[in-house]
Amino acid sequence: MKILVNFIGLLILAINTYAQNITDTFDYEKKTNYSGQVVSTQEIDSLVMLEKIVIDGHDSNIPFYHFQNKRNQNGPYIILLHGLGGSKEDWVYPSMPYLQWSKDLTAIKDSLLTLGFNILIPDAKYHGERSYELNFRPAGQLPPMLSKNQEDGKNFNVMMTSTIKDIRIIMDYIQQRNKEIKTAFSLVGYSMGAAIAILLNASDDRIVSVVACAPPLNHPQKEAATLNWPEEIEQALATVTPQNYSNLQQSPILLLLGEQDVFYTKEEVISFYEDVPIQQKEVKYFNSGHVLPTDYINDVISWITKDYYK
Repeated sequence: MKILVNFIGLLILAINTYAQNITDTFDYEKKTNYSGQVVSTQEIDSLVMLEKIVIDGHDSNIPFYHFQNKRNQNGPYIILLHGLGGSKEDWVYPSMPYLQWSKDLTAIKDSLLTLGFNILIPDAKYHGERSYELNFRPAGQLPPMLSKNQEDGKNFNVMMTSTIKDIRIIMDYIQQRNKEIKTAFSLVGYSMGAAIAILLNASDDRIVSVVACAPPLNHPQKEAATLNWPEEIEQALATVTPQNYSNLQQSPILLLLGEQDVFYTKEEVISFYEDVPIQQKEVKYFNSGHVLPTDYINDVISWITKDYYK
């Protein structure tokens, strides 16, 4: 019996050590004070002010939109996360070539504002106003199966890890600015943004709710495994693969998926879902590919407005 107890104790220690080691990837140097520059303001209506803010991030400046809602100025906050090759503009200004998809993102943002939420929308590293960090190359070229370039594999890891650290810094800044330590943050991400949301939900206990739309659950690790790259690069890509964080999810999570989406299989979804340790988890499929039908907006809003705030 004593041997069994000792074994269980060692197993728990090993699991906790593994969880700590893998989430260490997203650790960052926390500052006492964060200085942000409000570079522009725009009154959306009598209740909503849009600020564009730039702050010092993990390794470069972070531009982001801050929709401050007079209905509830200090929170809760929703962070909207764009996909690979997109930008913060996707949630604000509908545009071609995927006009309806872009309109749907904007509708999510507008609905959340109407409901009284404050909203943060950052540019991921190498995207939008941060494209200069990749010498203005399209970030959509970075996935291993497209690039087949080991250096881009490293860049992909940097893109994901730095963006996650940057978002955590933005949360620090908002808490400091609002003088509210217990500010609640929820995440809505699409594609790459959904992957980032899953990684954040494993590494930051300020997250209270997540909607992951069409997340590439086993990418980029799945791609890298076919390329015979050095173990160092494969491991770096594994540390930014959502599937490896399924058992570390801390807050309620909803997966919205397309039945014909090529970025995950139903078996991969089942594996992810079953590994999530919390009870408040759901999966919903739509008859679509990677671009979900407009109906998914209702599911996003319904999940975010559930009473999960502490």
